Amino acid sequence: MLLITSGAAVLTLALLVTTPAQSGPNVVAAASIAGSRGGGNTSAARTRHVGAARVSRHARPCPMASGAVGYVNPLRLAIVQPKRIDQGVDYAGSGKLVALGPGIITNVATGTTGWHGTYIEYRLLTGRDAGCYVYYAEGVLPTPGLHIGQAVGAGEAIAAIIPNSPTGIEIGWAAGQDMVSFAAKTGQWSPAHEEDNIPSAAGLYFSALVAALGGPPGRVEG
Repeated sequence: MLLITSGAAVLTLALLVTTPAQSGPNVVAAASIAGSRGGGNTSAARTRHVGAARVSRHARPCPMASGAVGYVNPLRLAIVQPKRIDQGVDYAGSGKLVALGPGIITNVATGTTGWHGTYIEYRLLTGRDAGCYVYYAEGVLPTPGLHIGQAVGAGEAIAAIIPNSPTGIEIGWAAGQDMVSFAAKTGQWSPAHEEDNIPSAAGLYFSALVAALGGPPGRVEG
């Protein structure tokens, strides 16, 4: 559960994700924003399915709790400028992105990803957000040799930001399947949100977590 106050708006977020190893999508979310705007349909541009090798996944809850204990700032080795909060959080800059905490790499794609560039995803193994998936996407390159099934430690570099990338980068909570964000999978993000710069609940939460870890939060532009 997370409570964020920003002026008159109050965000209350309670999220649960399950990703069975053999069954189809089974993602559940409950999110409400008091004094702000609601969700919408998934954006087709960001939900294109691309077949890829997968790590076996067992159903487990993803509380997306507010505790930052045991995690590190994913931007600690980067120099960035915060941009808008959308599905996740956008940044521009240079340097390296590190893992929030101990995890397992679940996706590394540099071809047709449905994003404007690379898509890297990992599942957190410890801490209050154990079981949650994190993505780093767009103007990034995976660390040489990074592969699905690889164990990574907290603070370990897993991607490099492409300097002066026209797309910038985006980081946030992933759905854990089909190379889509949690926000897109659960209807928090749509073409209307894109056009009006309306932040998703999941994006606001990830921004708050980055700030709690000492990094720059994203900007609410809508």
